[in-house]
Amino acid sequence: MPSVIATLFFFCALAIGWWMGRRSLSRPREASETHLRSRVHSMHNLLERHSDDALESLSQGLVVSPETLESHLHVGNLFRRRGDIEKAIHIHQELLGRAGEDGSLVAQVRLELARDYIAGGLLGSAEELLDELTQQRDEPISLEALDEQRLICEREKNWSRAIELASRLVASRPELSAALANYYCELAQEKGRTGDRSAMQELLREARRVDKRCVRALLMRLDCELWRKDQVAAVATVGELASDAKAFLGEIVPLLRRHDGLARPELLACLRGLAAGEEVPPAILALLAQNELPAGASGWRESLLERVERHPSWQGVGEYLEVVGNDGEKDSAAGKIAPIIIGLYKTMPRYRCGKCGFAGRELHWQCPSCHAWNALRPVISPL
Repeated sequence: MPSVIATLFFFCALAIGWWMGRRSLSRPREASETHLRSRVHSMHNLLERHSDDALESLSQGLVVSPETLESHLHVGNLFRRRGDIEKAIHIHQELLGRAGEDGSLVAQVRLELARDYIAGGLLGSAEELLDELTQQRDEPISLEALDEQRLICEREKNWSRAIELASRLVASRPELSAALANYYCELAQEKGRTGDRSAMQELLREARRVDKRCVRALLMRLDCELWRKDQVAAVATVGELASDAKAFLGEIVPLLRRHDGLARPELLACLRGLAAGEEVPPAILALLAQNELPAGASGWRESLLERVERHPSWQGVGEYLEVVGNDGEKDSAAGKIAPIIIGLYKTMPRYRCGKCGFAGRELHWQCPSCHAWNALRPVISPL
C-alpha cells in the first residue's frame, strides 16, 4: 500500500510539473529553462527519499523523451548508488528499448548502462559499449566514454593504455594532468623494477612535462640520481623540491638514508644550506643531528629544539625526542614520558587528503578513499 500511495504521489507531481511547464512557455526562454531545471532538481531530491518499488513504478510509467530522460537516468543511477546493480542494469536496458531512434537518447542510456557494468565488475561488457560510444559524433558523450575507459585502465593498472586515453582527454580536461603525470610515474616504476633505468628517467621527464607540480616525479628522479651516485643532479633535484614543493621536503629523508646520501659532501652541504632556512622540516634537522660528528651534532640538536620552540608541533617533538634518545635519565619523569610521547607520535596520521579528509601514516599518491591523485599532503599537527 505505501508503494502505491508513493506512486500516485509521483504521478500527481508529474502532472503538476507538466501543467507548470505549459504555463512557463509564455515566459522568456532563459527564465523558463532555469525554472525547469529547478523543478527537475527538486523532483530528484524527492526521488532519493522513496522506496525502490516506488522508484521502479515511476520509471515504468514515465514516457521516454528528451525532457524526461534525465529523470529516468536518475532513477537507474539511484539504484546503482544504493548497490542494486542488477536493478540499475534492468532499468537502463528497458530504457534502451523505449528510447526509439533518437541517437542522442540512446547514447546517453548506453553510457549509463556501461557505468552499471563497471560498478558490477562486468568490465568486458562495459568496454564493448564504451568502444562504440567513443565513435559517436556527439562529442560530450564520446569524451565521457573515453574517460570511463581511462578509469577502467586505471583500475586494471594498464598504464600504457591509460596514458594514451588521458593524453586524448587532457586538452579538454586540464584537471586530468595530475592523473596523466601519475600514470607516467606508475609506468616508470614498472620500468625501474625491470632494471630499465633509462626508460624510467624518460617517463619521469614526461610526467614533469605534463604536470610541473608532480612531486612524485621529482622524488622518483632523486631516487634514481642517488642510486647512480650523481651528486650534482641530486643536489639540483633537491633544490627543485625546495622551490616547488617545500611541504614535501621531508620526504627526501628516507631516500637519503637508503642511499647513504650524507656520506657525499655535496649533498651534505646542500642539506646544511636547507637547514638554515626558517621553514625546514624537523625531519631534516633530525637527520643532520643523527649523522653529523659529535661536535656538530649538538649544534643541530639545538637548532631542532629552537625550531620546535618557535613552531611547536607533534612532529617536531617526536623527532627531537628520537634524536636525544638515551641522553636523559631513564628513571626521571622526563625519561619515562619520552617513550610514551614517541609512541603516540608514531601512531598519528602523517598525511591527509585535501578532498575527502582521509588520513594515514603512508603517503599515497592516489587517495585510497576518494581516488583523487596528488591529494594527500603532509600534516603538521600543532601542539
